[in-house]
Amino acid sequence: MIDFNKKIDRSKNNSRKWDGRKKFFGKKDILPMWVADMDIETTNVVVEALKNKADQKIFGYTMENERYIGSLVNWVEKRHEYILSFDKIAHSPTVVTSLNLLIKTLTNKGDKIMVQSPSYPQFIKQINDNGRKLIINELVKKDGRYEIDFIDFEEKVKTSKVFILCNPHNPSGRVWTREELSKIAEICVKYEIKIISDEIHSDLILNGKHISIASLGKEVESLVYTCFSCTKTFNLAGIQSSFVVFPTIETKKCFIDELILIGVHEPNSFCMEMVISAYNKGEEWLEELLEHLRGNIEFAIEYIDKNIPEIKVEKPEATYLLWLDLRKFGVEGEKLKEKLVEDGGLALTMGEAFMGEGFARMNIACPRYMLEDGLERLKKAFG
Repeated sequence: MIDFNKKIDRSKNNSRKWDGRKKFFGKKDILPMWVADMDIETTNVVVEALKNKADQKIFGYTMENERYIGSLVNWVEKRHEYILSFDKIAHSPTVVTSLNLLIKTLTNKGDKIMVQSPSYPQFIKQINDNGRKLIINELVKKDGRYEIDFIDFEEKVKTSKVFILCNPHNPSGRVWTREELSKIAEICVKYEIKIISDEIHSDLILNGKHISIASLGKEVESLVYTCFSCTKTFNLAGIQSSFVVFPTIETKKCFIDELILIGVHEPNSFCMEMVISAYNKGEEWLEELLEHLRGNIEFAIEYIDKNIPEIKVEKPEATYLLWLDLRKFGVEGEKLKEKLVEDGGLALTMGEAFMGEGFARMNIACPRYMLEDGLERLKKAFG
């Protein structure tokens, strides 16, 4: 058994989550549970791969190869029962990089791009920063669970050039069902709408099964650009590795041409070996991690229900994120953030960034002692 509750120290880790407390929250002596990386050590198979690469003592230019791409292909087939084509996959430094360049290659300035709210903030930022028009299909809550308003979805997406899908959904943790994804696919095929599918959380399934929307048939597959990465799965966000799966070789080439323009088309020496080892040998570690996350989520929700029942939280089906509904306290915006930071000594990602005012996102991928501390601070902020 792996000890996911061991004490950790990130004081010398050059961590955005920990070192950025003063810059982003104005105080250093607060507990950071905001950035979506884990306060958990990665699997030893990745550490060994890193050490073996360092022992070579030569770190020249690299290029993606069959082992690197093949590790993703084998992983997705085994975990998600979807067979990818080697020749339609390209390396990209990050999913955000991919999102930016796909927006540039698939649309023109002024084109409409639709997202669902609440939404991962980088979707909103990349659309706005690239001069495209943001269209919002607001998710609706039914019995405390986010669902898609398909009447609104169809009405808005048919005038859009691209739909950006978050599958599983960040920040709510919804795992979209086959029926929901099939309805999305049917509508997008009907109007020939391209889909960028961010599936970075696809390995962190706590309840249910991940289905890649591109796997639902040739018609929809011809419209989908799927973004994968093992960095959330194995806590490797700092190594800069992700993949894009394209509908055609031609669209892949256009994307690579954009990567070459900014000089980030080749993976670095370390990330290749770390990714290969994670995908090829990390599955046992992941299964134990998922059990730890399930335990943390159960603990957190039980604590909140008992001690701070004004906070409503939907049990996530995926990810290690809790989407906290704080609206009953009647405090919003900067005042809500100030209450968390000043009264509780707790740093969360505020809902405004996701188009979810009155909410906050809490990262529970940490040892239990840290989670307990965070929950006590949350109680203190609203006690």
